[in-house]
Amino acid sequence: MKIERKKLGLMSGGGEFASWAVGNDYSCERLLGTGSYGKVVLALKKSTGQKVAIKRMDNIFDDEIDCKRILREVTFLRKLRHPFVVDLIEILPPDDPVNFSTIYVVMEYAESDLKKIIKSNIHLELLHIETIIYNLLCAIKYLHESNVLHRDLKPANVLINEDCTVKLCDYGLARSISGIPSAAMILNKVDKNNSGDENMESNLSSVSLS
Repeated sequence: MKIERKKLGLMSGGGEFASWAVGNDYSCERLLGTGSYGKVVLALKKSTGQKVAIKRMDNIFDDEIDCKRILREVTFLRKLRHPFVVDLIEILPPDDPVNFSTIYVVMEYAESDLKKIIKSNIHLELLHIETIIYNLLCAIKYLHESNVLHRDLKPANVLINEDCTVKLCDYGLARSISGIPSAAMILNKVDKNNSGDENMESNLSSVSLS
């Protein structure tokens, strides 16, 4: 069973993207959303026909704290690799590598997010809810095993596709706890306490939406 595509709460529209310096290989289609650090558009990679999400961040050097958060997010995205963590495809090189203030981050595209679905009139069945929660917990478990704390978990940062697969995004507030013994001990203790839930994990992993 799938969530109906037409009800995913996507923002439609065609705006002008003449100022978006995304090169000749990408064609911006529509605005997906805006945030404190920039805008995200749906784009098409012409060479492959792949749908991607391009995040544009302006004036990245104006504020030192914001600059560090952007650098931190890009660094995490380059290193994290998991089916339920949004994938970084590439960072588009600026026209002037010496003097630039805008970067374009190309990521995999997801059809909606949990915030939009909650606000919509979509009725989620129990199977949908169980699958979304299980996929989200798998993503969080991977982050903790990688010694990374997301620190900004909220519905808008949980991207969801039509088949209920989850893509956890937005790592601007995330932190690495590598080299911090106290934090690592806490996570290891939690993992040991949850190691007895194998039956529950086996049941949820067999969920199919087809």
